Amino acid sequence: MRRILSWTLAALAAPLAGACVRVASDRVAVGELLQAVPLLRGLDPGTPVGFAPLPGTVRVFSGRELTVIAQRQGVVLSDVPDVCVERVVRAITSTEMQAALQVALGIRDAQLEVEEFSQQPLPLGRLEFQRSSLGQPRPSAPDAPMIWRGRLIYDQHHSAAVWAKVRIAVDRSIFLAAEDIPARSTIREVDVKAVTVHEFPLSGPTLNSSAEIVGKVSRRSIHAGQRIEAGALDEPKDVARGDIVQVRVIDGPATLSFDGIAASSGKKGDTILVHNSASGRNFRAVVEAKGRALVRPAVGE
Repeated sequence: MRRILSWTLAALAAPLAGACVRVASDRVAVGELLQAVPLLRGLDPGTPVGFAPLPGTVRVFSGRELTVIAQRQGVVLSDVPDVCVERVVRAITSTEMQAALQVALGIRDAQLEVEEFSQQPLPLGRLEFQRSSLGQPRPSAPDAPMIWRGRLIYDQHHSAAVWAKVRIAVDRSIFLAAEDIPARSTIREVDVKAVTVHEFPLSGPTLNSSAEIVGKVSRRSIHAGQRIEAGALDEPKDVARGDIVQVRVIDGPATLSFDGIAASSGKKGDTILVHNSASGRNFRAVVEAKGRALVRPAVGE
């Protein structure tokens, strides 16, 4: 009778042919095996059984292994069946992918369209994308889709490669030259016009207002209708070559002031050359402010 009863329990405990117990993490506990192996109900559900297999593979815990684990818990079992274990895997949903990409992009007003993405079954985990992994479309095709590569982090220290094919754009104002702007000229308000464009948001530094342009100096010629870029602008000099400069010479308690002619250009803090018309000599001075420079003779001069 005992043998018949043991056989009956083992038969009830055996999983269906070809079926495996599916687990969500990299560790298997007794509680996850109870449906397949009811004989283990006498154990604490949190009792560790062993490591789960890698996603896409299976692991069989033998009846002998399970019997030994039970014995360590003070429970004597017999005729415990083998049990097959595999990881829970599933396909990423479009909602999950869209949310992960929006977080990685970090631009609230950007229009992000996901055309395709990884469809292979993956374990439960966290999607991670880096903005640095996103390329840029060609200037001639700003709406072209791009492949954005990332990874799914699972079990804290494992990852699987994922990807998404995306189109990203934002509506924003850019600034064009209203007319030809010569090189090294100060840009006026009438030289600038704003237009709204639909473009890739990470194409480089952008100018947010005309106030960041007007009053700056063009590094090179900018043709009418050409976009004004931050890299094409310089801060105006406080002293320009040829300007009349008020020079202060401080030597101990004595101060001397006179006008000179700037022989080079500079901003506040820069050292420039100044020409003294009376003596015909050039000397170095530090720009103090617009139109002003300072000379402090070194000790011994």
